[in-house]
Amino acid sequence: MFHQLLQTASTQYGITFYEFEILHKTGRTLVLAVKSLQGDYVLKSIFTSEQRLQFILEAEHFLRLQGIHIPNIFPTLTGTPYFLWEGDRYVLQEKLQGGPVPPTTIEVVTRRAALLGQMHSSSLGFLSKHGPYSCEERQWLSTYLRKLSSMRQWAHRYGNSRASKKKMILSYINFFQQVGQELVERLEHHAFFKSWIDAPLQKHFLCHGDFHSDNVLTVGTSLYVIDFEFIRYDYPSKDIGRFLQGIMNRRKGWDPVWFDHLLSFYLRENPLNDNQIELMYFDIAFPHSFSRFLDKGGYRNMSLDDVTAYLQREYDKTVYFLQLSNLFNH
Repeated sequence: MFHQLLQTASTQYGITFYEFEILHKTGRTLVLAVKSLQGDYVLKSIFTSEQRLQFILEAEHFLRLQGIHIPNIFPTLTGTPYFLWEGDRYVLQEKLQGGPVPPTTIEVVTRRAALLGQMHSSSLGFLSKHGPYSCEERQWLSTYLRKLSSMRQWAHRYGNSRASKKKMILSYINFFQQVGQELVERLEHHAFFKSWIDAPLQKHFLCHGDFHSDNVLTVGTSLYVIDFEFIRYDYPSKDIGRFLQGIMNRRKGWDPVWFDHLLSFYLRENPLNDNQIELMYFDIAFPHSFSRFLDKGGYRNMSLDDVTAYLQREYDKTVYFLQLSNLFNH
């Protein structure tokens, strides 16, 4: 199958590809490392609509022009940014000579935080010709309510369970439900949030959607951001929260000092006003990770000790951000 794909790619680009390696294959993407006499490349397909792919490529191009390092896309011989093969669209990217660095030191974390701030700040003003024509923040309240409903359903389903891991989760679930409900009620009456979602799209940030250490590659002295398939108009909290989750996974716990360093370097590149910071604290305080933990059954392949540690760190993180958000309570 992939040999036929390489033959088609060779015709499309005028480059003879003779070898490939599967780097990533999921229901959403296929990523191949391909070799040619002219050098190494990455051949990638995102299984999405043409309109969505156009938005992704347009957003990447905009960010490149602002100085964000993103792998270059090579046009086909006919000048198009992708080609069609068996119903899917493929792009040819440069293959970077570098790799990810895990967030194990403050220096690594703060450098990536600064990069994230630069990327968000640089994204302001972007307006795509291909949609979407609405920001994701408009879906926040419905998403919050759906996640709260999912937590209630989980508690009802397993409320009488004798399994040790489920009993441990049940001892925390009321706390996360109460916090989530409080944040919903505050968000429903939050004047800045209401004005923010009605702001023109070009005043909203582009959110990477999956910003973690594996998607930031060190190439020489530069940092490159890859895998933009989830990019959208959304709020900085989504990328900051995802990055923070990766740090917690690596460190096996919550440490506010690390977050303070992260935020300090982020804000140097993307200064936010008090209203914007308060909204960020709101969204990070909401138990998004805990809700996903239940929905995906993340506890099933974990030991009781690991489940307990996860719940405690999520509790500590939530209390911290809830307290920060309360400082702005008008």
